[in-house]
Amino acid sequence: MNAKSTFRTFSLLFLLGIGTVSEGQQMLGLTFSTYSGVSSAMMNPALLTGSKSYIDVNLVGFGTSTSNNMYYFPAGANPLTKIVTLDTLDINNGDYKFGRSYNYYNNQWNKYIYNDEKIMGPSVMIQAGKHSFALSTSLRSVNSGNKIPYEIPILMYEGPEYIDYQGKNFNEHNYSFASMTWTEVGLSYAVDFYERYDSRFTFGATVKGLFGHEGGYLAMKNVDFVIHDTKTVEFNNVDAEIGMALPVNYETNEFNMHPLTKGYGVGLDLGFVFTKKKSTYNLGNERKICAKPYSDYIYKIGFSIMDLGAITFNQNTEKHSFKDVGLYWEHYDTLRYDGIRHTLNAYSQAFFGDPTASLTSDRIRIALPTVLSMQFDYHISKSFYVAALWSHPLKFQLNQLYHPAQISIVPRYENRIVGVSVPLSLFNYLEPRIGLAVRIYSLTIGTDRLGSWMGVSNFSGMDVYVAFKINLQKGICLSYLRGADSYGW
Repeated sequence: MNAKSTFRTFSLLFLLGIGTVSEGQQMLGLTFSTYSGVSSAMMNPALLTGSKSYIDVNLVGFGTSTSNNMYYFPAGANPLTKIVTLDTLDINNGDYKFGRSYNYYNNQWNKYIYNDEKIMGPSVMIQAGKHSFALSTSLRSVNSGNKIPYEIPILMYEGPEYIDYQGKNFNEHNYSFASMTWTEVGLSYAVDFYERYDSRFTFGATVKGLFGHEGGYLAMKNVDFVIHDTKTVEFNNVDAEIGMALPVNYETNEFNMHPLTKGYGVGLDLGFVFTKKKSTYNLGNERKICAKPYSDYIYKIGFSIMDLGAITFNQNTEKHSFKDVGLYWEHYDTLRYDGIRHTLNAYSQAFFGDPTASLTSDRIRIALPTVLSMQFDYHISKSFYVAALWSHPLKFQLNQLYHPAQISIVPRYENRIVGVSVPLSLFNYLEPRIGLAVRIYSLTIGTDRLGSWMGVSNFSGMDVYVAFKINLQKGICLSYLRGADSYGW
C-alpha cells in the first residue's frame, strides 16, 4: 500500500484512540528468595527483615517484560530478528496479508498491551535487629493499554478498507493507553513490630521520589463511530482526552530531551508479612548486627499495595480535550501528516472549527501502575521451597499506567552458592507461562516466560532479567570487623 493509505490508516486509529501509544515486572526468580535482600522490596517492603543477609548491595540490574494479546508471531518463527525490521513494523507493508510475518488474534476479547523496562541502579539494604533500612535507585519505563476494543488491532492490520467492518457501528467505552519514563529513588523501612513465640508480624513501607522524563496518555471515555468506506468515517460521539509531555519539539518533530525532568511526583509501597517461625527463639541483644542470627520459617504470608502515586508534568506539556463532539468526516483520507502539531491542529479544526480549541491545559497527571498483591512462601525442607503470588491491578483513573494481573506458583531450590526456581504463571488470568531463573553466588539471570525464547509457542512478548549483587550473611561476622563494637558491627 502507498504512503497515503498508510497515513489514512494511522489517522483513523489516532482518532479511535490508538495513535498516541509509543510503544513492573515481577522478576519472580529474584524477589522470591531468602537471599533476595533489597530486591524483595520490589514485591513487598515488609519482606526486607526476612532475608538471610544483614547487608545486601545491588550493584546493577536490568529487567524487560513485554506482552500483548493483539498480535503474535507463529511458533517456530525467529521473531527477535524480525521484530526490529522496518518490514515488520510497517503497518501496511509486509504474508498473512501484505507479506507480514505476524498475525492478529481474531477473537472478540478485550485487548491489552504491556511493556515494562527497568534499570536497577545502586541499591543497599541493612538490617539491625528488628529493623531494616534500604535505599534504592532505578530508571523505569512503562507503556500500557487496557480494555482495548477487539476491532482496533484488526483495523491496524487490515486497514479501513476491511470490508467486514464497513458500515458497522461501534460504540466503545473507557479504554486507555499510557506511557511514562521516570527515575525513582526509594527509601524503605521494615520493622518486626510483634514477635511472640513462633509468630512474627512485620510492617514495611517505601517512599519514592519520582522524576518524570516523558509521559503521555489517551483516555477514551466514549467513541461511537462508523467506517462507511475508505474515505468517509462518521463519529457520532467522541469523549476523549490526550495528554503529552514528550522529548520532542511538537512543531518540528525533532528529538529534544531538554528539560530532562518534565514533572515530579511521590510514590508509596506498603506491606505486611506474617511469619510462622521454625522455633520460638527471638533475636538477642547482640551489639554487632552481623552476629544477629537468621530466623528460619515454616511459612510466610504477605500482603502489599505497590506503586501508589502519580507524576504531574508541567514542562513541554499539553492536554487536549475532545468532549462529546461528533463529525461526519468526508475525504478524511486527504489529510497529510506533518507532525504532532499539524495532526492535533487538524483534528481540532475538524471537530471544533478551530485548530487550537482542543488545547485545554499545560499540565497533565499520570498515575503509577498500582497493584494489590498477596504472597505465600512455604519452606518444604532444608533447601526446597515453594511460593505463590496473586497480583491484581488497581485502576483509579483512565490516565494511569496498567499492570496486568498474575497468578504464580514458584518452586525453588536454593543455598548460598546456587539457586534455581521454575515459576509457573497464569498471566492476565488467561495466558499460561513457565519461567526459569538461576542464581550463582551473586549473579541472577532469569525469565518468567521461557516459551518465548524456545519458539515452542506463539511469540507475543518476552521477559528477561539480570541482577548482580553482593551481600553479607546474618550470624557471620568478618574477622576484620571484630572489635569494631563501637560502630555496632
